[in-house]
Amino acid sequence: MKFLLGLALLALAVPRAHGQSLEIVSPTRASTFAHGDAIFHQIERDHSTNEMLARVTFSNYPYAGDGEPRRDETFDFVFPGLHFEAARNEFVARNRHQVRIPIAGLHLNFPYSGYKLEPNAKILLVKRSGHVTAVLNGTTQPRGGGRWVQIDDNWSLQNLLALGFEKLTR
Repeated sequence: MKFLLGLALLALAVPRAHGQSLEIVSPTRASTFAHGDAIFHQIERDHSTNEMLARVTFSNYPYAGDGEPRRDETFDFVFPGLHFEAARNEFVARNRHQVRIPIAGLHLNFPYSGYKLEPNAKILLVKRSGHVTAVLNGTTQPRGGGRWVQIDDNWSLQNLLALGFEKLTR
């Protein structure tokens, strides 16, 4: 009975949380190693356009060896529709109700500073047979978990759990 009550409360909460979120699919697509892995990621600002870039490096290291040397490939995924607030050094978005959602801000970290995703933003790297799409998801409320999530098209337990948790946290 408690389980059914919890499920009903979750079903009622999801539509409200979904109305307070946004999703931006990067128009940039990448083709990389089908069985590789994302080994590095960072947020950058394109100084000429003030657009937010997600710079991601993919590697074939999981299967590199004697017969296959290690190779790394770096791609920049752009997210249009974000506004850069120079006074705050912050990227923000507005959902369909015009509510301000902070996405990434400049964090000063001596000797290196860089942009970091805020607690209410995630970037999902969706890989299908080596073709990568980057999706930015932002909500009005902070949430736990990783800020960068890689989802492959294989049906491993890790990917099924990542998909399930992503649906629950929207």
